[in-house]
Amino acid sequence: MDDQRPSYTSHPARSGPDSPYDERSVSSGGSSHGLPPLQNATSYGARRLSQTSNGPGGSASQRLTSYPPPNLNVTPYNRPYGPPSVSPNTNSSFQDGIMHHDGILPGSGGVSPTHMSSALISQKRAYRQRRKDPSCDACRERKVKCDATDTSSCSECSSRSVKCQFTKETNRRMSSIKQVQDLEKQLNQARQTIAQLKALIPDGGPMNIDQTASSVPALNLPEINPNQRNDKKAEPIVLKHFDHVRRNIRNYSRGLFKPPPLYRQPAIQPTLEPGTSPYPIPKLPPKHVTDRLLSQYHGTIHVYAPLLHWPTFVQEYEAVCRAGTLQGQRRIWVSLLFAVLACGTLHTVDRSATQQEIEKEGLAFKELCMRYINSWTDIVTIDHCRATLLLSMFSMQLNYISSGWAWLGTAIRFAQEAGLQNDSGPWPVVEGEMRRRVWWSIYAWDRLISLELGRPLQIDDDDCDVGWPCPVDDTYIQPQGIVAPPGQGLTCGLSVLIPIVRMIPQLKKTLKSPVLAPGTLNTYDDYLRSLSRSLPDSFHVENSTPIDPAMLPLSAGPQGIRMFLYRHNLSTVCSSEIRRDAIDRCVRVAQDTAHLVARSMLAPRSPSQNPQSNSEYGEYVDTSPGSPWQQRFASMSPTMSCLHFWRCTLFLVLRGHYSSALTLVRASAAVGDIRKVNIACGRNLSFFIDRLAERLRAGFTTREQLEEDEEMLAYVSGDMQGGVEESWVWAGSDTGMRLAATAAANNANTPAAPTAHPADASTPLTNGDLSAANVKAEAGPQSALLTEKETQEWGGWGRIETVLRQLLEEQQARQRQQQENHFPQPPPPPQQQQAPFDRYVPTPPQQMLPQLPPQLQAVSTLSPNDRREDGTSPGGSARIRIANIIGD
Repeated sequence: MDDQRPSYTSHPARSGPDSPYDERSVSSGGSSHGLPPLQNATSYGARRLSQTSNGPGGSASQRLTSYPPPNLNVTPYNRPYGPPSVSPNTNSSFQDGIMHHDGILPGSGGVSPTHMSSALISQKRAYRQRRKDPSCDACRERKVKCDATDTSSCSECSSRSVKCQFTKETNRRMSSIKQVQDLEKQLNQARQTIAQLKALIPDGGPMNIDQTASSVPALNLPEINPNQRNDKKAEPIVLKHFDHVRRNIRNYSRGLFKPPPLYRQPAIQPTLEPGTSPYPIPKLPPKHVTDRLLSQYHGTIHVYAPLLHWPTFVQEYEAVCRAGTLQGQRRIWVSLLFAVLACGTLHTVDRSATQQEIEKEGLAFKELCMRYINSWTDIVTIDHCRATLLLSMFSMQLNYISSGWAWLGTAIRFAQEAGLQNDSGPWPVVEGEMRRRVWWSIYAWDRLISLELGRPLQIDDDDCDVGWPCPVDDTYIQPQGIVAPPGQGLTCGLSVLIPIVRMIPQLKKTLKSPVLAPGTLNTYDDYLRSLSRSLPDSFHVENSTPIDPAMLPLSAGPQGIRMFLYRHNLSTVCSSEIRRDAIDRCVRVAQDTAHLVARSMLAPRSPSQNPQSNSEYGEYVDTSPGSPWQQRFASMSPTMSCLHFWRCTLFLVLRGHYSSALTLVRASAAVGDIRKVNIACGRNLSFFIDRLAERLRAGFTTREQLEEDEEMLAYVSGDMQGGVEESWVWAGSDTGMRLAATAAANNANTPAAPTAHPADASTPLTNGDLSAANVKAEAGPQSALLTEKETQEWGGWGRIETVLRQLLEEQQARQRQQQENHFPQPPPPPQQQQAPFDRYVPTPPQQMLPQLPPQLQAVSTLSPNDRREDGTSPGGSARIRIANIIGD
């Protein structure tokens, strides 16, 4: 019977070295350490008791002197679960277990358990570990097995046509399985809710909860500098006399599969011959033009993406120049040459030609490159990967986002087809090193573009098994080996870029969470600090020595990662405290970036420099248009740097850090229209400053007022609103066909304006796109690119600098007024106290600023002491206020 099933547990008073039932070896209901079930031992003891017992109180009691009865009045629990004499401990189970056949409790004076109170038995059963639900009343009386369930009667009651019920107090049913499952489900939901609430509580807040491993999600961040792989794969056994098998497999596998890339026989590449193409063989550009473009490419893109073995490529180029024609050259090499020339035009800083002419030249080279790439080929070489990656870079720098994204996908597929994602060597020295460099260049570009655009990653880390490239110059990569002289400086920026981009996959997974907990942010902070320490000393943020403008994009790489991480908590799903903390963190990133930019403007202190100079680390170099600094800075600034400067400036302006903002604006002005996206950044920033000035004039004088303005937070979030998962302003907006219908209805109520730029052959390129020029002013843009009118109407970087200077002067005037009136000045923002970079980011010297329009120069040349109370200058000209600037 179920009620007579023995159950054993350990007793605290008997767990000792002299007790045969130690708590380490006895468990409830059986053995857990490979021992035989305790029920067998109990039956054996019961048989011995029945054989030797002569009656109550006889020798049976003497045999169990080592097992005295448990004291029911002693319990380790303070609160009673029933009558005072009943313990919720497992002692009752122990008492049950040592009961023999006759139901006599040893050591109890012959008291039978049938004489015990029903309340004691009821409480005992409530805490027993039962094997199944109790039997019904009828089955219990007949002493048969009961198979009743939650929804049906037992078979015994059904056959006798009686009611299957549980009415006796001793048979009170325990919770059903369904109820237990519901309780478990509610418990899991409660745990998830608690975890989400923990994430919403700011670190150190009034309801601070200790961060535990369960509250901080596990981050699988890669090693910063992994050691060389020691876990070499097991090599297959070399089969002797197997050449004929390999030949047969090569022959009869055609059309089915290819051998691995390492064992594929080199195929004959098609060449440029007359009549083999519908296009004539292109002519070589003039040598002085080609030399200039190759030099620009080698000094810029090749630093970060060393796709080419430069000595070999130059030799092939010189051979073509001596021949004077491209006839007979491999088609894919010709395509690669024009891709290199197209990318070289991106870094032309010579202002003798207009930007449209330079862009037109690059587009012509791009068309020639695309003409000789055969995407239908089944013979893929490493040159296919190089050419398509350069096409992606060229498209992205000209702000053709869709084209750049498509060409990146093509480059990745070509690389995987060529087997670049695996070190399946041994390869020749030069070929093996170039395969690694090409793969890591594609890998880094995929990570950067995916993060910038919010697109999915196209390369899975689990599919990559490639060693890192050697950080040496190409001249030291020879067929005999790779030998670099000691003390060589940084010549391969790819070795610095790889550790930065390897953390992007985990970062994108983290950004899928609606709110980032403080523990998660702190984990990333520690990792980024370790990452920064692994970079060269000149890249460290706390360093104050001059830095080469060419290295600025690399040194600012970790700052870009921090910006994407911190600004995620600006979303409306976050509390106001979390959003303020996100702004604080983003402002610190912006100040660190401004500090790096200011260091690029410093000249190293020479021994002959005036020791009384105000500059502690050297004088500021000339940054005016056409200066060597401006040309080098502009040529080395990619699209991603322009976007990062724009994001940082938005946060600095919102917080009123106008001096640091002016430093970044000066850097953006130095880039100018060389990068198409920089024009869009300036246009957006000009709009943001106008909205900020409106609020300042309306009485928004405190930081809290601006940071609680949802419109300003939406503007300062920038390109977050272009992401599918991070944007929030589009919630509730029209979508799909309804959006198109709404736009059509609005256009129908607005009189159509004549087209400003008819799309004909004489129309100048608008951001490289003729279709963008044929857009009505009221109809709304048909392309993401800017029209010619939009590129001019925002006023340029000079206007932004002037408005920021005016805001800075008014801010300083308010501070002086507060001091004169003995008003207690509010304490500086916390981020100003934490970031010691303000002294490194001074207001840009006036003589080094880009030239401003004549109507705006009067504002920046007037000092506060030169202005009269009526707002006019001593010369009688009216003072230009912010309202006048914005209204221009």
